[in-house]
Amino acid sequence: MTAAPEPPRIRKVRTSLQRQMARPGGITIDEAVERAEQGLESHRDRIMGILQAQVDLLNSLCRRRPPKADSKIYALASALVDLAGFLEIPPFYTAAYSLCEATHQMTAAKTWSWPAVEVHAHALTLILANDCNGGEAIDHLLAGLHAVVQRGAPAG
Repeated sequence: MTAAPEPPRIRKVRTSLQRQMARPGGITIDEAVERAEQGLESHRDRIMGILQAQVDLLNSLCRRRPPKADSKIYALASALVDLAGFLEIPPFYTAAYSLCEATHQMTAAKTWSWPAVEVHAHALTLILANDCNGGEAIDHLLAGLHAVVQRGAPAG
């Protein structure tokens, strides 16, 4: 009878990446967060320009009132929410999200209301003019938008 073959030997090989990862060094989490915030801030002016262009387009749509604009308005509002979230500008984000809600409600109920869209467009314009800062007046403005969404927009 022959002896059972020996099981293969397993060797642990340390790669250069493992050795580098094991060495102390690098940056702290606080430093990494600070660098990331600086990176975001470097894009702020460009994104603010995009926000302004999108709000201008929204105002243009409100003036022209094209038929079947609900999907275009919703897509525009959704893009505004995304950009405002990226820059962490709560007042603008809240107003853009409110426009998404209003547009969704009006589309679902088949009761489109341009005045409801216009009030959101004006609010977004004012928030941009205020450099997206909050404050008591902006809080009242956002409360008004919330009331428009809660009440449901009448057709018009």
